[in-house]
Amino acid sequence: MKFYDYYFESYSAVLGGFIGNYSIEVPNEDGTKSYQEKYGLKAFLPIAKNYNFSHYDDFGNARSYGFKRTHLGNDLMGSIGTPIIAVESGVVENLGWNQYGGWRVGIRSFDGKRYYYYAHLRKNHPYAQNLEQGMVVKAGDVIGYLGMTGYSTKENVNNINVPHLHFGMQLIFDESQVDSPNEIWIDVYQIIEFLKKNRSEVYKANEETKDYERKFDFMENSLME
Repeated sequence: MKFYDYYFESYSAVLGGFIGNYSIEVPNEDGTKSYQEKYGLKAFLPIAKNYNFSHYDDFGNARSYGFKRTHLGNDLMGSIGTPIIAVESGVVENLGWNQYGGWRVGIRSFDGKRYYYYAHLRKNHPYAQNLEQGMVVKAGDVIGYLGMTGYSTKENVNNINVPHLHFGMQLIFDESQVDSPNEIWIDVYQIIEFLKKNRSEVYKANEETKDYERKFDFMENSLME
């Protein structure tokens, strides 16, 4: 089967999942919170609000660990422990160790068209508390913590030189594209620039485990279907 025609659908496949109706908590003057219905950007930057990061367009750059290949994502340089945010609501499809990505999370959008890959998460504390494969996460939820794990067949090893999040987005129009030569990974540099408009604010919810959670809740129709 040929997949090149799907490249023409990529624009709507990405932005169609980023824009829509949603409700989000907002602070009131009396210190309480209430939900406010909105329409617009409902996807979040993968780096939590008030945390610094830097990046450049490194999609397609050469990589040599394991075998010669190209970089199919965008590296966001930051500090170890920075809370990592779910860009879009979806289902945790993959969770655990990958020798290339270290501790990583893979989340599929509800419509099945977008697969988000978050890699090189923190040694010893890669994931948000209670994160499990198969669970539903909301856009803006804390899913893990920035680190430098990977490039090792042995689990929980830091072999990445610089702490960063590898963030990738795969478009899937047919399930035969998953884990095949027909995968479609897109350059997300400009998407990251766009998502800077919407960042999820977090707070330390558990002093003992040092886990963070989002400060303001979020709901959309796809979470209630």
